[in-house]
Amino acid sequence: MDKESSRQKRFWAGFRCGAPVMLGYAPVSFAFAVSAVAAGLPWPVALLISMSNFTSAGQVAGANLMASGAPLPEIGLTVFIINIRYFLMSLSLSQKFQSMPVVKRLLLANGVTDEIFFLAVQQPGQVSGWFFAGLSAGPYLGWVGGTLLGGLAGAVLPHALSSALGIALYAMFIAIVVPPAKKSRAVAIVTAGAVLLSCLFRYVPGLKLLPSGWALILCAVAASAAGALLFPIGEEAEGGRTA
Repeated sequence: MDKESSRQKRFWAGFRCGAPVMLGYAPVSFAFAVSAVAAGLPWPVALLISMSNFTSAGQVAGANLMASGAPLPEIGLTVFIINIRYFLMSLSLSQKFQSMPVVKRLLLANGVTDEIFFLAVQQPGQVSGWFFAGLSAGPYLGWVGGTLLGGLAGAVLPHALSSALGIALYAMFIAIVVPPAKKSRAVAIVTAGAVLLSCLFRYVPGLKLLPSGWALILCAVAASAAGALLFPIGEEAEGGRTA
């Protein structure tokens, strides 16, 4: 087998591995685009966000802040805080790419998402760049394609229906948070603390004057810091072994 055929084989092996994620991303990005257009963003902007960002939670927060006219520093810092977990994921994945040039690692890092990270770390031994390129290509196409269809649909759908489709995004976040919260007391407490802080910034006089983006940043940082202090990884692991 020549070198070109070997590359193609590894790419399509990765593509097949990521195909289920591609199918799952399309409806979520469709709902994101419909919601963004309903909030007042032009559909090409929603499409550009998906093409350059490729992250659900960060995109939703950023698009909402953009639609509300938030200043750029607030938008940038909010998205940065939400997406900071990708630093840790990329650092972990770098152990799978030890023989890969730095420039190639930086290019492939743009394809890291929660689901792609999970599939990549499950692979035995080192992961080839062509396999990871195929693994991330399918989900990226599903995400961008769903955004395109949702943006075009959102431009013609009635506003009431567009707003209703936005609920799908919140359902996705609930589906992500609830399973680990049921298994881990630490996750449940940190999640509850973040919700409580959000409610304080939403309803308490004085606190609710703070822009939503800064409130989100403070809630995320405060809840994460409290979780790190109250539930160190070693203690949580020991608790899991004795449960």
